[in-house]
Amino acid sequence: MQVKVNNVEIKLDDGSTIKDAIEVANAPYIPGSAIALIKGRKELESSIMKYKIQTTQGSIIIELDSDAKMLTEFWKNNYMKFKNSLIRWTSSKEAAMGSIVSDLKPTNEEFLYDKWDVIVSLASFSNESTHIIFSKDKHKSIYGVPDENKGIMAHVAGGRRTIAKLTNNDSIVDIEPVLERKSVIDSTQVSDLDTKLEDGNELYTYIEVEADKQAPVSFEHFLKVIEDGTFKVDYESNTFIQNDSLKGLERDVEDVSKRNRGCVTLRNQGHGVGRVYIYRESRILVPSHNEVGRITQGMELLDIAKYNDRITTITSPPKISTVGLTQLEADKYLEERGIEHMRDGVVDDDAVVVAQDPNYTVEIAEENKIKTLGVPKEDFVEIELYPEASPSSVWYFRKITGLFNSDVGHLLVNMAIKDMQLLMFKAVNKEARGLIPEKLPEDKVNAWDICVSNTACKQVGNIGIRFVDNADFGPTGESFAGTNIIGRVVGGFDNMKNFKDGDTIYVKERK
Repeated sequence: MQVKVNNVEIKLDDGSTIKDAIEVANAPYIPGSAIALIKGRKELESSIMKYKIQTTQGSIIIELDSDAKMLTEFWKNNYMKFKNSLIRWTSSKEAAMGSIVSDLKPTNEEFLYDKWDVIVSLASFSNESTHIIFSKDKHKSIYGVPDENKGIMAHVAGGRRTIAKLTNNDSIVDIEPVLERKSVIDSTQVSDLDTKLEDGNELYTYIEVEADKQAPVSFEHFLKVIEDGTFKVDYESNTFIQNDSLKGLERDVEDVSKRNRGCVTLRNQGHGVGRVYIYRESRILVPSHNEVGRITQGMELLDIAKYNDRITTITSPPKISTVGLTQLEADKYLEERGIEHMRDGVVDDDAVVVAQDPNYTVEIAEENKIKTLGVPKEDFVEIELYPEASPSSVWYFRKITGLFNSDVGHLLVNMAIKDMQLLMFKAVNKEARGLIPEKLPEDKVNAWDICVSNTACKQVGNIGIRFVDNADFGPTGESFAGTNIIGRVVGGFDNMKNFKDGDTIYVKERK
């Protein structure tokens, strides 16, 4: 049997499942993500009610009339026959395209038509001269229409200026169905991997987002949202789906444009700043949304996604980051991608990259070269964080260290107290507000726990790490009630012990 996987046709044995199709097609898919299955293109198009007619003067959008079932069925079965046809006549009241031969039967009655009605006309009462007429004004006429709905099969939903400009010298360039969310939902189901496929089925496993080159920071923000390869749906409506994982993270205004269907945006100000949206329906331009990019594959999957779903997501270009690699690893990583590499800072093979220039994926892909800043591996520490147990405190830590903007963050040592075997880092007061008690110690604070003081004490937001267990106080000097455990050090223990006041510690999360 023949099926399509992400618009690529493949051949499968009868009885094959979605899992088989994904494997044969080698389709991008992260286990547990949403899947869209369309039983067939004919079934999908049967629910489509809008069509785009491209003329030499521009495009026209028509929406079929649900009350004219015979006429809409005629259109769906024959619309491609009107491709390359001519604009046969125009007047102050109408414009006509065609003609084709049909099996429709004419009537000889006169009817009243409203402005922007779309009418099936059998000129000279002959089905060999079947035209489509666009009504430009309210008028009466005898068009030899079929005996249904006065011959009205649709209404003009867009492109009225185009109709006004049409002349006898114009023609129809193309006609295509307009895929809307409702059409996809009506013909699509979400299925598990063991669902058996049938001949003609279409399967969608991922979306692809093409970057807006004018918004490198916003696109990098999006790459952080999909760090695990999926876009999580934290809210959904008829108009858009959204992700809240970086809500509260402010970004400057970049490229602002109309939010078309398939557009990905980042809220740059106001309530919900930092949220990412993907649009199912077009909306007007607003200055509070940066354009991140646009969907180039998988709109069908986007349309059926529900709250709490994860959608496998790839990007063009894919993320380019050397941060956290050694200089030698960066050499190999960039060579595989054909990107010129220049080492800076500490250039030894085992030096750890903590910054890159250009910093953003879009800029690197454009320039095709990069400079990496290395630091001694002794300045580098690996950590594990607990975002589920201490969400507010982990957010605070990632924000002030820069881990939201880069794969490596940094902390400035405020106090290194050798006798007490601990390091402390000063609070960032603006960001520390609202750090409520979260994951509190029970009997003791373990060695290498990363702790943040919470609102149960005066010095909110201080960060501390002990090198030994302590059953009395947290590493910020607070009681257990004032101490949130946000993670632990998992690598670079000896490095930690050697840091002094004023030193910079570079930290990377172990995934």
